[in-house]
Amino acid sequence: MSLDAQTLLAILCMALVTFACRAGGYAILRATRPPPFVEAMLRHLPGALFVAYVVPTLAAWGTVGWIGGAAAFIAQRQFKNFGLSVVAGCAAVALARVAGL
Repeated sequence: MSLDAQTLLAILCMALVTFACRAGGYAILRATRPPPFVEAMLRHLPGALFVAYVVPTLAAWGTVGWIGGAAAFIAQRQFKNFGLSVVAGCAAVALARVAGL
């Protein structure tokens, strides 16, 4: 596999822009105090991003995906253990497939 100069330049530029965005955000938030609305939004942002990643996959998998997602959600709420919630979700998907769903 070879890497031409244009591809390498594009990768380096994307890395630089990504770093600048992240570092700039940290620098701004360290230098200023955001309003309460922005603080509340930033506290809820990780959950919203996670949902934005997960829901399209669950929808694509149909009923089996939603069963696995529900099992993982219930296990996480009950036991507060990420590893256990992943196992519960995978087991639920496997059982749903065995059941013919």
